[in-house]
Amino acid sequence: MQFESYAAITDLLLAGDRAAGAVVFEEKQNRLRHVRARAVLLATGGLGRVFKETTNPDVATGDGVAMAWRAGARIGNIEFVQFHPTALHLDNAPRFLLSEALRGEGAVLRNRKGEAFMGRYHELKDLAPRDVVSRAIVSEMHRTGSPHVWLDLTSRDASFIRDRFPRVYETCLRYGVDIATTPAPVHPAAHYAMGGVTTDLEGRSSIAGLYAAGEVACTGVHGANRLASNSLLEALVFGARAGRSMSKLPAGDSDAPAFHSPMRTPVFTEDELRDLTWRNCGIVREREGLETVIHRMEALEWNPVTQPSLGEIELRNLCEVAALIARGALWREESRGAHYRSDFPEKQEAFRMASSLESLGL
Repeated sequence: MQFESYAAITDLLLAGDRAAGAVVFEEKQNRLRHVRARAVLLATGGLGRVFKETTNPDVATGDGVAMAWRAGARIGNIEFVQFHPTALHLDNAPRFLLSEALRGEGAVLRNRKGEAFMGRYHELKDLAPRDVVSRAIVSEMHRTGSPHVWLDLTSRDASFIRDRFPRVYETCLRYGVDIATTPAPVHPAAHYAMGGVTTDLEGRSSIAGLYAAGEVACTGVHGANRLASNSLLEALVFGARAGRSMSKLPAGDSDAPAFHSPMRTPVFTEDELRDLTWRNCGIVREREGLETVIHRMEALEWNPVTQPSLGEIELRNLCEVAALIARGALWREESRGAHYRSDFPEKQEAFRMASSLESLGL
């Protein structure tokens, strides 16, 4: 087994209709090289950085989904992105997740007037499902003209807060907010992708020799709205099953010709993209906004490159994932789970899964 640091996969190698390895970008040497393999497992994580507001790390650029799509793999349920309602919202702080366990222990969401507002939106108030709370916060921000709302846990004893939520307390304090005495400014942020590379129960994708596990995959365990612990199931269980399945594959022909998609980079900036998707593919969606994203992605200029930078690799993936999300969300003319269409607010009786490029018009 060999681990490589400062290396990123740019594309999959294909030999006929099979995955035959990957193209590796070695950042320190600033070069591309081919790595042949009898099977490839995508375990690249999420795609949260496609949105302006996200709890995800900077590396969550949807690389695995984009690579698999370029290779022709089926992509499923990509429109289902969970937005966590309460991420810390300060100018100079990361969008650190303030767990819903705080609301479970009595924290209350308040608007700029100090009013507890969740009772206007759901009978469970602050304990409503994540997607409901996220939409309620966005609605309240719009109604009051505020850039965020506040999460108030000051009714609890300070020692209880420090003991029960040490990391949350210390992180907020590092950025100037003592949640024992002061409500924390919060705002929804993209958190988890339920869709991705469609797999079976062994982690196999629609391309022979290509597997996926974890957030990059669409295994079906989340449905339209993730439950927190299911991410462990998706990573650990499906990762182990995929590994066992891959180990049984016969050795491939390492001399067979292999190809990959041509490398190119969009004439666009990441900030522009993230603003565009946050406005139009975020918590509340509608046809006009989704078509705006699709048309903008279709109109992009692309420059061929032979020696890309890591930033160019990631931006290509972000743009392609943004187009997939917008097309999936436009195709799904209903509201279900984390996907909410203001022009189609009701849920259809039967669930449909967009798991082919044809159904998304691609």
